[in-house]
This record gives sequence, C-alpha cells and structure tokens, in this order.
Amino acid sequence: FSLLLQIPFFIAAYHFFSNLELFNGLSWGLLSDLSKPDQLLNIFGLNINILPITMTVINILSCEMYIKSNSIKARIQPYCLAIIFLFVLYDSPSILVLYWSFNNFFYLLKNKYMDTNPKRYMLVLLGISLLVYFFGNHRNFEEINFLLIQIIKILVLLLIAFFIIKFLIKNYNKIAEKLTFSADNSVISIVVICSLGLILLQGIIIPLGLLTSDLSFFAIELNDTKNIIKVVVENIFSLTGLYLFWGLIVLFLIKKEYRVYFAILSASIYMFSLFNYLNFGDDLGTLNFRLVFERSNVIEEAFGNGLAQFLNGSILIFILAFVFFIFKKSFSKQLKYVVLVLLISELIISGMYIHKLKNGINFINEYNDINKQNWALSNSIELSNTGKNVIIIFLDRFAGCLLPMLIEEKPELKKDYSGFVFYPNTLSFHGCTVLGYPPLVGGYEYIPQVMDKDERSFAEKWFEASLMLLTLFKNNNYFSTVVDPIGDYDYNMRFYKNESFSDIYSSRGINYIKMAGKYNYKFQIQNDDQNNYKFLEQFEKNIYVYSFFNIVAKFCKTIIYDNGNYLLASRNNDYHLYYSENALISAYSSLLFLKDITKINGERNNTFTLIHNDLPHNVHFLHYPDYEYVRRVTDFGKSKFTEDKNDAGFKSYHTSMASMLLISKYLNYLKQSGVYDNTRIIIVSDHGNINVKIPYFTQFQNEYITPFNPLLMVKDFNQQGDLRIDNSFMTNADVPYIVTKEVINNPKNPFTGKLLSTDDKKKGVDVYLNKMFWNTSHFTSNRVILDKYPRFNHINGGDILNESNWKFIKYRNK
Repeated sequence: FSLLLQIPFFIAAYHFFSNLELFNGLSWGLLSDLSKPDQLLNIFGLNINILPITMTVINILSCEMYIKSNSIKARIQPYCLAIIFLFVLYDSPSILVLYWSFNNFFYLLKNKYMDTNPKRYMLVLLGISLLVYFFGNHRNFEEINFLLIQIIKILVLLLIAFFIIKFLIKNYNKIAEKLTFSADNSVISIVVICSLGLILLQGIIIPLGLLTSDLSFFAIELNDTKNIIKVVVENIFSLTGLYLFWGLIVLFLIKKEYRVYFAILSASIYMFSLFNYLNFGDDLGTLNFRLVFERSNVIEEAFGNGLAQFLNGSILIFILAFVFFIFKKSFSKQLKYVVLVLLISELIISGMYIHKLKNGINFINEYNDINKQNWALSNSIELSNTGKNVIIIFLDRFAGCLLPMLIEEKPELKKDYSGFVFYPNTLSFHGCTVLGYPPLVGGYEYIPQVMDKDERSFAEKWFEASLMLLTLFKNNNYFSTVVDPIGDYDYNMRFYKNESFSDIYSSRGINYIKMAGKYNYKFQIQNDDQNNYKFLEQFEKNIYVYSFFNIVAKFCKTIIYDNGNYLLASRNNDYHLYYSENALISAYSSLLFLKDITKINGERNNTFTLIHNDLPHNVHFLHYPDYEYVRRVTDFGKSKFTEDKNDAGFKSYHTSMASMLLISKYLNYLKQSGVYDNTRIIIVSDHGNINVKIPYFTQFQNEYITPFNPLLMVKDFNQQGDLRIDNSFMTNADVPYIVTKEVINNPKNPFTGKLLSTDDKKKGVDVYLNKMFWNTSHFTSNRVILDKYPRFNHINGGDILNESNWKFIKYRNK
C-alpha cells in the first residue's frame, strides 16, 4: 500500500518536469537545455545520453546495498526495474532525469550513512549541495560576496539544527513522557472538520473574495463566466484531495496512539490559517489578472519585517501550545465544538460569496446576451463640420508626470498634438476613480469634502456628477454622446447593477455607445485556442497557490509569492503568451477603432462627446518601438525606471505611450476630415498612478505627486502650433468650466443650478490622501468615508512639486 501511494507522486513529477516550459532553453552546468535529453557523449555521430545511464548505475548500486542475499532470484526484480527505468526515461528531459538521479543518490547516501554515521551523512550532504551550487552557477562566481553570505546562512542553520537534534536525542525520554497522552474519539472528527474548514477557506472564501471584487474584469480575462465557475470548482476539488482524501489516508496510516498529534497539528494549522487570513493586510495595492501585485516591492514591505515575522511565528507557536494543552487536559471534545462553530461561520460566509457570485454572473450573462444580439455598433460619434464640437477623452489612471518622458522618446507627438496645451501642474482630489472621477465631470461641487456634506446617498451623488456635463450640453442643443461610461463594462464600479446603462442614458436623450469588447475578435483571431487554454490553466494554478499565500505565516509569504510566479513556471521570457489579456485588448482596440465609429454629420449643429478608456490602467508591455499590441512581445525597449523589467512604472509607460499614439491617429483623422479646427478637445485622467516612480522625482514627489497628478491637455477651437506647456496651477475639477467656456452662456449645473467656475481653488485645494478606498462597496452609506481616514494635504497653489506648498491637515465634517 505504501508503494501504491508513491505512484501518483511519480506520475505527477514525470508530467510536471516533462511539460515545464520554464526549462526551455535553460542551461545548467554542462547541460545546454534542461528541457531536452542531455546528449553529453557523441560517438561516431551517435548522441548518447549519459544521465539515464548514471541514474541506472546508482539504482544498481542501491540494489547491491539493499539485497543481502547472493541469490540471483533476489536480484532479478530490482535489476529489471532499473533497466526498465533506463528505457522509460532515456529520452526524457534532462531535468527529469536529474531529479530522479539525485533523489535516488541522496536516498542511497541516507541508507548507507544515516544510521551508522549521521554526522558523516550531514557533511557529505552539505558538500554535495555546495558542489551542485557551484556547478550550476559557475558563470556567476564573480558574485563571491553573495555566495559567501549564502554559505554562511547554510552553515548557521545547519549548526542550529545540529544542536536542536542533539538536545532532542539527549532528552528524548523526558520529552516523550511529557508529550504522551491517550487519544479519544474526537480525533477523527477534529481532523475532518479542520480539513473541511481549510477547503472552504481556500476553495471558496479566498478565491471568491478576489473574483467577486472585480467580477467583470475576471470574466473578460477568462473569456467566459463559465470559466470563473470552472476555476473555483477545480480549486475546491484540488483542496479536497489534499486535505480530506490525503489527510485521512495519512491519519489512518499513523498508529492509533499517535493520531492525536495529527489532530493537534490539523487544529493548529486551521486556526492559524484563519488568523492569517483575517489579518492579511489591506494595503498591498492592486492585483492584476495574473494575481501579481502591481507594486513590485509591496510583499517585502508588508511582510519582510523581521519583528512582524517573529510575532507572527510566535502566534503559531502559541496556537500549537494552546491546542496541545487542550488535548493534554482532555478538553478535545470542547475543541471539536469550537472548530465546528468556526466551520459553520465559514459556511455562512461562503454562502454569501456564492450568492454574490451568482448574482454577478447572472448580470454579466444577461448583459453579454444583449450585446451578442448585435455586435455591430448601432450608434456613432457624430461630429459637425459646420458647428462646434466638444470632445473629452478620459484616460483612466494616466499619470500626467509621464507625458514629458513620452515626448522625450517620441518628439513627433508635439506635432501630432498641434494646438494642445499640456498642464503638468495639475492635481486630482483622490488617488482612485471612485472619488477622482466625479470632480472631473461634475466640477468642484463633487470634490470629496463637498460630497461628504451632502446627505444624499453616495451613489446618487456620484451618478449625478457623471451625468452633469452630458445633460448640460444636451439642454443647450448639443448632440450629447457618451462612449463606454464608467460602470458599464466594469461590474465592480456599477452603483445601479440592475439597470441597463443603455436605458439610463437613452431615456435622458443621450447618445449611448458601447465600444468595450466590440472589436476584441479582431485580436482574438490571432490567438489560437491553445494559448487561451494555457492562460486558464495557469490562472487555476496561480489562484490555488494564491489561496496558500493568504494563510501562511509571514516569513513564508515572500517564498510562496515568488515575485508573482507563485512557485510555478512563470519566469520564462515567453510567459506573456499564456494570458489572454482581454481587458487590455478591449481598451486598446477601442482607441484604435475610434475613427471607425466617428461620422461627420453636416446636419448636426453642435456636438458634445465624452469618451472613456482605461488603457493606461491595464498596465502591460507592448511591442517597442510602436507600442503595438502583439501576442508575443520580443522587444520591450529600454526601461527608464528600475532595472526590474517587470516594474509597474515601466509597464505603465508602455500603455500610456500606446494611448497617446492611438489618440494621435484619431486626431490625424479629425484633421483629414476637416473638423479639427472647429473642435475643442480635452484629454484628461481621473488621477495619477501610485505604482509609478518617476526616476528624477524625489521620494516625497513620488509618494505624493504621482498618485494625484492626472493628465490634462486642452486644445481650443482654431488652435495651431506644436504642443505647448502651461505651468498654471490646475485641477481636473477645472474641466467642466474649460469645456463649457464661451460655448454655453452662464453654464450652470442642471441638477443644482450652481454656476460652474474655478473660484474654489483660489485659496488652494485639499487632496484626500487615502488611496485604498476604491471600490463602490466601500461607500454603502449616504456619506463618504472621510471620517474613517480624515487626512488631507492642503496645496496653496503654485508648483505642486515643491514640498513646501503641501501641508498635512485633518478634515472634520461640521
């Protein structure tokens, strides 16, 4: 039976190493490609694989050591097995044969030395480990300081382990006497309950907590809502196999008198996992669709602190001691009821998440069914060639401080954006869309402090702001159009989830256009089904390991996270191939095909158009030098940020550059169509980017400027000449005044009747510092949550880069 249990692990190892694309082209020592047979020996043009032969020799030596009899009958079976393995693994990848050879070799050493001379075994093991390290890293010997540090760490750990083992051996009888106690009938119940609890926590609560936080986003990336369910179900099955199936097998293989220790371990791991999940931390920033945090060093900052790791480890020891004490005092029955209560609580929470997932999927499916009925765009952006056109192009999360760097690389942008004025000295009022967008489209009546004093529901105030300009222009006989309004394609940002956005805008006489996702098929036909399958498969593996990342001790989180690789094969340069990137494609194609949905209508007098796009938000590498979307990026260009190629700032640079290049194509189309001069265009974002670190900024500027510095570019009617820079102090709440200036007399908010102006910034503005409240679920009451984190920065005006112009204040709602 014990041999039978090893077979699944051998099969898993065989498939894992045979199909692991991480090793494609990867060399180690004399082996040029670990994904192929070694072919180290060539005789008369015939390539011979040395590693399988070496493995067979080790197996035969093991047979000689294990078999004490001289009988041929006793030797024939193990020898035959060794020969069979030689033929089975002869043409296998080098990495698989290496794994199997080392496995057998260390087992051979263990059997020869561990019982007779354990010290010699440890020394031999250490020596071989160092030789392997030297052999595999012979090209990096110049990093001698790093190598010495690693050796010292290993020696210190071995020394500590030696003294611990020596102490345990010396005091074995005393320790065994104290640890021994009789088991009872609660053992199996506790193991089963704790296993079910971990399955619920890691299989439902953690994955659904992540997936339902932005369901539309994951539905787009996984191609179908059915794949969301598939990911969750696969995760539950995997965890059930790990905890319940294998857990019970291990339990029943253990002698009855020792099963109580397994129950102690199960209860301790379960309670410690719950503790870590509930204290996971909410300041880690944004996860992308690969489940990688966009801030590259956030894990080290959050969990790398030695004191925090020590305290967290101490809690684990305390829980172990506490559970052991309960068993020692024969209170295991009471413990069974405690973990049962925890399990019931998890069942309730799981039910809530499943209900939320069901409602979200139903909404997305209904929405997609409506869209699939007519993939053609029924409406168009209509521009007048005789009257006036006003266009706002909203780019979610475009950091204004990136634009000078973009122009430095592509100076031709100055000509493409002829007539535009760039305002680098611009602030937003919040670092996230939920509070950064309302002032942009509503003006100073919708900045956080003013909204906080309004007793209406937050959803009502937010939606009013989003309709203000569209309604104002419509009321002044402008043909008003909205393209991809925020909350439409983003389920997470919808305040009214049961209403059709098309009906909301159309019923108010506003031309509604849905572009997001309409042109995805033009890109998807370039990607075969195998790549989409690989993405789904990789995502399933990542979310499985991500569930462990949420519950393990702090000193293990960095190891589990593995720089976003989650201990899986995501390090190779081609791993961009395995992700569908549908959200990126959707945003990219929406800008690319803007001209295809724009119609010059001589019958229109005046038009107003509000276009939304989140390409800068979908940080990703694009193909240099034109920053075009391709499935396989082979040229990334030279990073202007850190040496880390995966730096979030570098990726943001790519998608921001792509946004500017795609919009420039649209501007050239307007010029060719003869409507450029009679069109006022504002390109603006809702906030900056917390993950961007401008190389020439100070630490203060990167911490307080880049998250709150939105893009603001304005081209007025009949303006010509290369792109200019104006350092006037601005905020994105100035946009409503700018777009209505001299085209609407005495422009007033149609909902409040207040005159639009920029007077509110004369005495400076207050920027709300909390960048973590970004989800609509954070704003469930009729008040903004400023009272929970009332910290602001007051800027008197002038140069926002000057730290002396910033003053920390605490807001109190009176």
